[in-house]
Amino acid sequence: MTAAPEQARIARAPLTPRASLLGKIAAVRRMHLSVAAGTGVFGALALASALLLASCLLDWWLDFPWALRALLFTAELGAVGFLVTRHIVLPFVRSPDDDTVALMVEHGKPQFQTRLIASLQLTRADAVQPGTSSELVEALVEETERLARPVDFNEVVSTRQFRRFIAWAIVSVGIAGFLFVKGEDVSRDLLARALLSRETPVPRKTRVAEFSGSVRIGRGDGVRLWAHAKGAIPETGRLEVKYSSGRSQEFAIEQTRTNRSYFDLTLENVQDSFDYAIHLGDGRSPKARVETIVRPTVAKIDCTQDYPAYTGLGTVRRVLGDLTLLSGSRLRLSVTASKDVARGAIKLIGLDREVPLKPVAGKPSEMEGEFAIPTNALTGFMVQLVDKFDMTSKDEAVYRIDLLPDRAPAVRITFPDRKEELITQQARVLVGFEALDDFAVSQVFLRYKVDDGEAKGIELLLADKSQRGVRNRYDFHVGGLKPPPPEGATIEWWIEARDNNNVTGPGIGSSDHYVAKVVSEADKRADLMARVGDSIGAIGDVAKDQETLNKRLGELIQGRPEQR
Repeated sequence: MTAAPEQARIARAPLTPRASLLGKIAAVRRMHLSVAAGTGVFGALALASALLLASCLLDWWLDFPWALRALLFTAELGAVGFLVTRHIVLPFVRSPDDDTVALMVEHGKPQFQTRLIASLQLTRADAVQPGTSSELVEALVEETERLARPVDFNEVVSTRQFRRFIAWAIVSVGIAGFLFVKGEDVSRDLLARALLSRETPVPRKTRVAEFSGSVRIGRGDGVRLWAHAKGAIPETGRLEVKYSSGRSQEFAIEQTRTNRSYFDLTLENVQDSFDYAIHLGDGRSPKARVETIVRPTVAKIDCTQDYPAYTGLGTVRRVLGDLTLLSGSRLRLSVTASKDVARGAIKLIGLDREVPLKPVAGKPSEMEGEFAIPTNALTGFMVQLVDKFDMTSKDEAVYRIDLLPDRAPAVRITFPDRKEELITQQARVLVGFEALDDFAVSQVFLRYKVDDGEAKGIELLLADKSQRGVRNRYDFHVGGLKPPPPEGATIEWWIEARDNNNVTGPGIGSSDHYVAKVVSEADKRADLMARVGDSIGAIGDVAKDQETLNKRLGELIQGRPEQR
């Protein structure tokens, strides 16, 4: 009756592993992971430097194309990635547990036999079955701990591969570093190519530092190809050209006159696209391409002229050969190009400015634009087009424009005949005039000024302001002027007419200036008497001349000789 409770008490006794054993096991695990990580790091460093050095040397020897360099670079990354995965990533992902580490220790330290792993496993919860004596387990653990106390568990972790990878890394990095420093610019260029630079050429004794590269030109244009050499400068070089048709050519490329390290050659009238490379000494530029593009040209231009509204002429079609345009009009252009265009402009010659063309929706080869016709300076226009390749039209035709100004009205005074008159303070001067304009006379003024005073005006009412010509009379009442002119004053007067030009005008025309001098009534009567006397004398002279003519006519009729 007393044995069963005693066995239950023994089975329920708490069993725990010794902290010293667990600490040693954890130390071995850390050591294992550290050695694995170090092996991966130094192995990756040694492999990367060796592969990079090998690819640089092979590239320098064979001048790999970019695609092959990219393939080699990918393979190098794959090899280094495999090493890192195997020695760093996987050991941490699959970190060994306590039992695995205990087996490693027992394998490296045979004196433990199976005691170490048994001590760990039997001290775990529910590891001892009911009825089993815990004193035996405790004794096993104490014995194992006594054996483990003087033993360095870390010795079971092999560092041979780790040390070997360190040596390889030192040798590989040392050689690569020495060659890199020794090679200077050559090493930097090879490293750039190994890291997939497209622009860096293989370094040679003669290096093509810069060159003209890929260009796009208009078909039939010339192209200047050039290169800048560094290092050993040769006397001449060669240009290799391969056309899209498969035909190849070689040209000699000479030093420029100003700098012997620069070489250039101009190919004229290029019709076909081609690939090219420039060879200078043992150096060679990367391949580049010269692409020829057909320049856009003007296939057709339709012109319409919008006359100013005041002319009443509306819109008319114009031909490019006859562009005599009224100032103030607008010229509209509809341009059809030989190919699709991206933008365009109208260049106004004489004004030094441009007017942009607007594309026509749904018609990429058509554009529209308009500009105002000024009063002067404009002598013509030309149309410039630019396609989607930024290729500009060339040798554009110049279309002449002759400006037709809206002339001011022509004004003439028809009455009085004399430009100078004597008048009294209360006189009325009858003024007859006529005015003629290109389109319409809108206003007429009688302008006057007394002595050297300010010019004033009297607007003369017109029955119809849309007529091109006006003929009328006006009774100029001098006595109605405010203030009335004093005797001895001089009145200068003239007729002024304005047209209906509300765009560039109005045009203003003036007649000749007439003069009226204000005198007393006595002076005016004396003037009239003198003029009557002059008129009578003139009549007498006319009568005498008539009598002489009649006499000669009679003699001729009667056949008498003329008396001299």
